[in-house]
Parts: sequence; C-alpha cells; structure tokens
Amino acid sequence: MAPLLNAADEAEWFGAIAGLADTWGFDRLLIAMLPRPTIRLEDAYVRSTYAPAWRRTYDEQGLVHIDPTVSHCATRATPLIWSPDIFTTEPQQSMYEEARSHGLRAGVTLPIHGPNQEAGMMCFVNDSNPTEAFWRHVNVALPNLVLLRDLVIDTSQRHLNTHAQTLLPKLTPRERECLKWTARGKSTWEISHILSCSEAVVNFHMKNIRTKFGVNSRRAAAVIAAQLGLIDPG
Repeated sequence: MAPLLNAADEAEWFGAIAGLADTWGFDRLLIAMLPRPTIRLEDAYVRSTYAPAWRRTYDEQGLVHIDPTVSHCATRATPLIWSPDIFTTEPQQSMYEEARSHGLRAGVTLPIHGPNQEAGMMCFVNDSNPTEAFWRHVNVALPNLVLLRDLVIDTSQRHLNTHAQTLLPKLTPRERECLKWTARGKSTWEISHILSCSEAVVNFHMKNIRTKFGVNSRRAAAVIAAQLGLIDPG
C-alpha cells in the first residue's frame, strides 16, 4: 500500500486506492465522506470509478436519501455486503435495478467514522451476481478492505480540507460583524448601534446570512460560523 501512503496529489492518491481495489477483484470503487457533521449529504466529498451516467442519475434523483447503504453507514460500523434483500422498498428496488444496469451488481460497503467526526463510506463493487462464490470472495478480501478503509481515513485529510473550503459560505466583512455580535448575544437594535447603521440594514444582512447558511435563524448561522472558524464568538 506504499503508493497510497506516498501519493503526491489527489489523483495519484485515488488512483492507488482504485488500483488496490481492482487487484482484489473489485472493478468499481466509491469513496464518499462528510468532513464534518454540519455538511449536507449532497455536499459530500465523492470520488468514484462508477459510470458517470449513474452518478448523475443518483445525484439528480436524490437517491442518497433512500440508499440503504447510506443509512447503514450513518448508524453502524460493520461492513454491509450487498444483496437484493437490503433493497426493501419499491424506490430502493428500482434504484438497485438501475444500478445493476451500470455494472453495480454486487459489493461491500464499509462505513467511515473518522477521529475528527468525519463520516462516510467506501464501496467496493463488481458486476458479478451476488452468489455464494461472491460471498466467499468478499470474506477473503475483507481484511484487506478494512485496512485500506483505515488508511484512506488517515490519508484523506488534506483532500477533505480542500473540499470543505469550497463549501464555506462567502461572507462580506459587514456580514461577519453582524454574525460576530449575534454570537455574543446582541440584539438587532444593539448591533445597529455598534455598527452605526439602521436596524433595517442589520436585518438585510441577517437575511443574506441565513440564505447563505441555509438556516432559519441567525443564532443557528452564528453557531455554524463559529464551528467553521468564520467568526470569533469571543
């Protein structure tokens, strides 16, 4: 696994992972990770060798919210070996049929729960039917897959950080000021006096802030901004 540990950039890093997966009999690979708990599932860091058409379908139809492998990884630490039985609802069965048409017939999903609250999964998949032979193959390969999953967690941090930076809301200096004073418990009236502007101006900035953070309250935005290091709540 030295190429993974010594990878100079993200492309080389992911290529090393995909190469190992292929060596162990899996021609499709997906890594999906949330760098921190406040990130939406739709904004996860995702790298895969899945068919691009399937990835587009998955994203456009919001299948992440019905995918049983995703719900498993949110609450469990044990590997999940795919079988038709785990796709229980009609939407899940339809999703599985579509996935099969893109070469995703049988696989194993390993949950990711990192030391810095990272969460996600790795999926190792091939186009064979989920038969007894496939289960035996997975049992043999599983120790290597688990080790690879742990190495991915340890070596992914810089790539996750780069991804997380692209998701940070872009705040104006005045919006940062409004959030900072909100975090310190100041009211709209107090903030307007501190910043020498009207309450209407403060409310205007607060509306923009809520939109950028996708929340309904200024307090929630202030908490998230503090967690992300965008403001110093003092």
